[in-house]
Amino acid sequence: MKLFGLEIRRAGKAELSDVTAYGGWNGIQLASRSNSMLLSTVYRCVDLISDTIAMLPVKIYSVDGDGYKKEAKSHPLWYLLDYEPAENTDRFTLMKVLTASALLQGNGYAYIERDADGIKPVQVRFLDAHQVQVCYIKDSDGVQHLRYLVVGLKELVEPCDMLHIKNFSYDGVVGVSTLTHARQTLDISTANEEATANYFSAGQKVTGVLTCEGARPTEEQVKDIYKRWEEHTRKQGGLQVIPASMKYQAISISPKDSQMLESRQFQVIDICRFFSVSPVKAFDLSKSSYSTVEATQLQFLTDTAMAWISRFEQELNRKLLTPSERGKYVIELDTTVLLRTDKKAQAEYWREMFNVGAATPNEIRQKSNLPRIDGGDDAFVQVNVQPLKKAAAGKVDKSVRQGNG
Repeated sequence: MKLFGLEIRRAGKAELSDVTAYGGWNGIQLASRSNSMLLSTVYRCVDLISDTIAMLPVKIYSVDGDGYKKEAKSHPLWYLLDYEPAENTDRFTLMKVLTASALLQGNGYAYIERDADGIKPVQVRFLDAHQVQVCYIKDSDGVQHLRYLVVGLKELVEPCDMLHIKNFSYDGVVGVSTLTHARQTLDISTANEEATANYFSAGQKVTGVLTCEGARPTEEQVKDIYKRWEEHTRKQGGLQVIPASMKYQAISISPKDSQMLESRQFQVIDICRFFSVSPVKAFDLSKSSYSTVEATQLQFLTDTAMAWISRFEQELNRKLLTPSERGKYVIELDTTVLLRTDKKAQAEYWREMFNVGAATPNEIRQKSNLPRIDGGDDAFVQVNVQPLKKAAAGKVDKSVRQGNG
C-alpha cells in the first residue's frame, strides 16, 4: 500500500479487527485550531517556537571511543537531515510544521521512507495529525505492540518508521495539545476579540441621547434627524450643530472604562504562560526594559527552546540511526546558529574558545565564512598558566616564569 507515493511497511500479520484504538483520534478539530490561530498571541507563540526550532541546522557527528565528535559529512543522513528530508521539502519547513503540529494538535508525525532493504532512510515526510491514530495490536502470544494507523491505509506503520514529536503527555504515548489546556482562556480571549470588534463596528465612536424639548417628534421627523446626523458626522466629524430646542448628552463608554483593554492585556500574559513564552517575546512591552528584553532571550532558549530541541534530538537518534550506528554516530541540532545575528555574543564565544585552546583560528574563520590562513590550524593557549599538579608541588615552568615577566 502506498501513501503519497510511499510504500508503507506491513506491521505483522494482525488484521484491523485485532487493532485496539488508543483514545480516539489525536488533537482537536481543525476548525478549533484555525480559530485559535486567529488570536495574535497564539499565532506569535506558535510561530516563535516553531521558527526557533526550524532554523537550527540538524547535524550528524561521528563519535570515537573517547567520546570526541566530528562532523560526518560523508554520511547519507547529512544531506537528508539538513537540506532535503523529502522531495520538494526543505529542512526548515519540515521542522516548523512538526513543531507547530505538536503545539496545536499535541502530536507531530513524519513517515520515514527507507530503501529497498528497509534499513537506510531515504525520505522523511510530514503527516497531518488528523490522519494518524496511535493503536495497539496483539501478536500470537497476546502481547500488545504499539502501531500507527493512517487514514486510508489497511496496513499499520511500525514505530521505527514514524517520527513522533509529542507535546505535553500524561502517559508518554500521545501528546496533548496546548490549546486543550488553554481552551477556557482561549474561549474568553476569542469572545473578547469579538466584543471589541463589535464595539468599534457598531458606531460607538459617537453615541449619546438627543433630547427634543416641547412636542414629541413624529417617526418621520426622527428618521430625518438620524439621516441628517449621520450625513453631517461623515462630512464634519464629531462636531454637531443642533437646534435650540434640542439637547445632546454623551453616554459613550470608552474601552478602558469598561476594562476591555485591561482584560485583553491579562489574556496575553495568560496565553503566554501556556506556551512557556515570555510576554516580551509576544511583543507585550508594557512592563519591560532593555535589560528585561536581553534576559528574556536567554530565558526563552533555556526554558522553552531546549525542551523542544531535546525532543527532536532523541526522536531523530532513535528512529533514523540503525542499531549498528548507535553509539558511533549522534544527531544534534546546532544551537550555535542562534549567535549569527548577535555579533557581540558570537565574538565573546569564539574568544573564550580560542583562549582555552578549544578552537583554532581556522576553525573560527570557517564558522565566520572566512577563508583558511596559513598556520591557522594550531591551537593557542595563554602562557601564564600551568598544570594544577605543578602548582601544588611548588614547581613553576621556566616558560611560565618568563611569561609573567
